[in-house]
Amino acid sequence: MMTGYRAEFCLGFGLLAACLAGLPVAFAQDAQYPSAPQLKKDGTSVLLEDYASLPFSSLKKDGPYPSPIDYRDQLGRANSLRSEPADAPNSDKRFFVPGQNGVLYILDKSTRQFTPYVDFGKIFPKFTTEPVYGLGLVSIAFDPGYAKNGKFYTVHTERPGISGSAAPRNDAAPNLTVNGDITAAINSPAGEVGFQSIIYEWTDTNISNSTFEGSAREILRAGLNFPLHPMADMLFNPLAGPGHPDYGNLYISVGDGTAGERAGVTHPIPQRLDALQGKILRITPDISLRPQDMPSSNGRYRIPSTGTDPNPFVSAKGARPEVFVYGLRNPHRITWDPVTNTFLAADIGDHSWEEINIIIKGGNYGWAEREGPELRFTGGPNGGKTATQIDPPVPYPSEDTLAVDGLDKPVTLEPPVAYYSHWDGLAVGSGYVYRGKLMPQLVGKYIFTEITTGRFFYADLAEMIANKGKRGKGAAIHEIEIVYKNPYDSSAQGPVKRRMYDIAADAFVRKGGITVRNTVLPGASSITGGFRGGNITGGKVDPYGVPYGGGRADVRLARGGDDEIYVISKSDGMIRKLVSVVTPPPGSKNSAAR
Repeated sequence: MMTGYRAEFCLGFGLLAACLAGLPVAFAQDAQYPSAPQLKKDGTSVLLEDYASLPFSSLKKDGPYPSPIDYRDQLGRANSLRSEPADAPNSDKRFFVPGQNGVLYILDKSTRQFTPYVDFGKIFPKFTTEPVYGLGLVSIAFDPGYAKNGKFYTVHTERPGISGSAAPRNDAAPNLTVNGDITAAINSPAGEVGFQSIIYEWTDTNISNSTFEGSAREILRAGLNFPLHPMADMLFNPLAGPGHPDYGNLYISVGDGTAGERAGVTHPIPQRLDALQGKILRITPDISLRPQDMPSSNGRYRIPSTGTDPNPFVSAKGARPEVFVYGLRNPHRITWDPVTNTFLAADIGDHSWEEINIIIKGGNYGWAEREGPELRFTGGPNGGKTATQIDPPVPYPSEDTLAVDGLDKPVTLEPPVAYYSHWDGLAVGSGYVYRGKLMPQLVGKYIFTEITTGRFFYADLAEMIANKGKRGKGAAIHEIEIVYKNPYDSSAQGPVKRRMYDIAADAFVRKGGITVRNTVLPGASSITGGFRGGNITGGKVDPYGVPYGGGRADVRLARGGDDEIYVISKSDGMIRKLVSVVTPPPGSKNSAAR
């Protein structure tokens, strides 16, 4: 009779017959969960400079919109910025910045001033930002033909339970015409649906000015079980020009809404091909581009289904044809390096590992049966743990496959190409392969952040590519030190080494932010401490022994049209820029140095 961990393993990973027969089961060497932080500095230091200060905004509360500014919370919730395509008339003069609390801004590169462009909180009655983190106005992507057709795409979230009509309001903007038809939501196939992510197509008839004049139509509406990990990022293949089979195809990252980490009916959703959640999708918004392709169920887009590059599951029984890859938890940021033709996703983990994946058409990335390089368990006494956190550890199967409904054979999983444990951070931030001119020493490196702590890292893209398909062979991750001149320091002291966490905490207070219960930043996490659920979770220190002080820095990266890297921090509502690799001046340390 099987008991204990062998029973749990055999039942969970398709080896029941061998285990019942008492046959030996072959296992591969398993990656070990570490007992201490692993990521170290290698001497690389980058100069950080202030770029722009976001307009203050707050979460959309019940009552009048916009909500009064809450100075105890994040001061400006931008999580990305985008440049228009290079052939657009103003691409070298401005950025578009989605403010998660509702306003899509234009940021003038000369004056560093923000102009409201589209206010989602006024147009969409059921627009929601709560609970916090991923909800609100999430992202923007420009159509490859934007310079001629004025089209771009956005993702925002709504809560169907808000009373009243969901129809967008044409009276909310003077020059806007919105198709009021709400499409049928593609809901999660299991569990209740409480939130929706929506893609809209916008057509601006005059892209030379800073006001929106044109129309909008709903493309896709997806229902989520839970409020976290919604639909997130979007991009077009930068190598696909007119006539290319991938031209005009929009890639969309969709989180699992925390379905996978919960025991019960929602747990299999990231592995279910009949669900949109926990996936990267590929659709063609322009229904006239390839009329031979399959139309969507709502008639608003097509699915690549013919020619030389169809979507991988258009013929799989019961599968959503929009699915491009699956088995992801929260692939909140995706990027495509045109030099190496490499598609990358930063996927936020649950309790143990953060990972970066190279995206391969049809790939299964393992969640929620894998987390990082390990097996992962849901429910029962080992719920939330990985295989080497269990005593005794559960060995890894030599055949790293999963059975997937709708597919004839077990699927070999795609392991992450870089990863780190929760000793070093809790949420991998956005990252980009650096191809700019200001930091030649980092060209070809994938630069990314740790959202909660604000730490900066890089991994070598060539090493990541070499490790593709090799479980437990993640590329080495190096910590980047930040050198920064504090604008509030009136002394003659020049730039010094500082943690991004402390830079954000200082600016938060200087801009009027109010600290709560002696925490230095809004929010809380298990790695930085803070005020959560009526309790102080303080006493947290970084890997070098320096206290954090509570709260979240909430730091992300963005890439400009010039391929330079911009740093966005929600807590202090700031955009900064990485401007050079530097040799820090001797003795450039202070109490916040790393």
